Amino acid sequence: MLRSCTLMIAAGAVALALTSCTPAEISPAPASSSPATVVAVVDGDTIDVATSTGEQRVRLIGIDTPEISRDGGVDDCYAQEARSYLDQLVYDRDVELVSDSTQPNTDRYGRLLRHVLIDGQSAAQLAIEAGAGTEYTYDRRYDRQSDYLAAQDRAQEAGAGLWSACP
Repeated sequence: MLRSCTLMIAAGAVALALTSCTPAEISPAPASSSPATVVAVVDGDTIDVATSTGEQRVRLIGIDTPEISRDGGVDDCYAQEARSYLDQLVYDRDVELVSDSTQPNTDRYGRLLRHVLIDGQSAAQLAIEAGAGTEYTYDRRYDRQSDYLAAQDRAQEAGAGLWSACP
């Protein structure tokens, strides 16, 4: 009994050590990730990707950006800048789409819900840290949420992006 408790504690310590990555990195599990190429940036938190199964729309997990008006109305403050930031970061680039076991596969609009990695870094977390969006939790905590919240704190303290541009 004591030996099994010791093994469980050791296993927990190893698991904890393995989850300590640099702030914008996510270690994707091979079974839950897939390569894609970004073919369009819809707005600051939504992209279209080409995969081996065709083109799909993806909503980035953990970020919300100001809305772009689709009906000829006025965009939210910093909406175009958020879209431009994501466009410069991922458009026409190869990315890794990583599912999150804490989140549904798709949202109510049919978009895939994924962490999007560019060169091993979370595009959403990078955008949050640049002030292009805010941390967003829809229903349940997601993988590495605390890193996204810390990125938001850094952006807010620095007055980055929307934190200084918008009332």
